[in-house]
Amino acid sequence: MKLLFIVLNSTELLEDVLEGLIESGVTGATVVDSVGMGHIMEDVPLFAGMRNIFRAAKPRNNMIFSVVDDGQAAESLLVMEKILGCSHEKGKGIAFTVPIDAAIGVCREP
Repeated sequence: MKLLFIVLNSTELLEDVLEGLIESGVTGATVVDSVGMGHIMEDVPLFAGMRNIFRAAKPRNNMIFSVVDDGQAAESLLVMEKILGCSHEKGKGIAFTVPIDAAIGVCREP
């Protein structure tokens, strides 16, 4: 099993991302509205000299995560590559997986 993370900066693509996950066989995911570090740091006086670095940061984004099996993880990343163009364009979002060593409450179909 893997934990699939997607940090979506281009929130207008949320529906496309969720449809892509369904096409990859993912039957459930959690979507959380989130705020990036750049938006928070922009208002901190200590970091005033760094404001130009964070100006391009969008104020809000979405974090999507799901527990998936290994095959779904690979397929989901391929679909996210098509939707987000992660290796070609910067800024739409990122997607990655991390291994899960153990989990409870995750029911697998036989």
